[in-house]
Amino acid sequence: TIYGAGYIISSVTLSMGTSVVNHLIFLFFESLGSTNTMCGVTVAVTVMFEIPIFQLAPKLLEMFGPEQLQEIACLAYITRVVGYTFIPPNQVWMVLFLEPLHGVTYACARTSQVEFAARLAPKGYESSSQGILASLTG
Repeated sequence: TIYGAGYIISSVTLSMGTSVVNHLIFLFFESLGSTNTMCGVTVAVTVMFEIPIFQLAPKLLEMFGPEQLQEIACLAYITRVVGYTFIPPNQVWMVLFLEPLHGVTYACARTSQVEFAARLAPKGYESSSQGILASLTG
């Protein structure tokens, strides 16, 4: 369906964007004057926000559904990336205000993708459909 194709395009596009950011973000932080310690702290902050979202995933899916969780993930990603452009040099500590959005992006996107794939799959093939979607989104 058009809905399924749109969802997959959204997921693949978001995954491509997050992949670029994840692989280059520490170089950007370094250009702002970051230390290795600060880079490590940013990772800890992202994980601290992912864990509770994954814990609440069943309730979030019930409240919002996979479509809205995907939208939340996309909005969190856009806000985070645009926010980075406003951080002045030598003020790298300000990234700590944006890093929780990575946790929101990752947890909401993955939760949404697993549920979306399971809903589209024929009975008994839920895991296979998740594997196919994972091969597209990384």
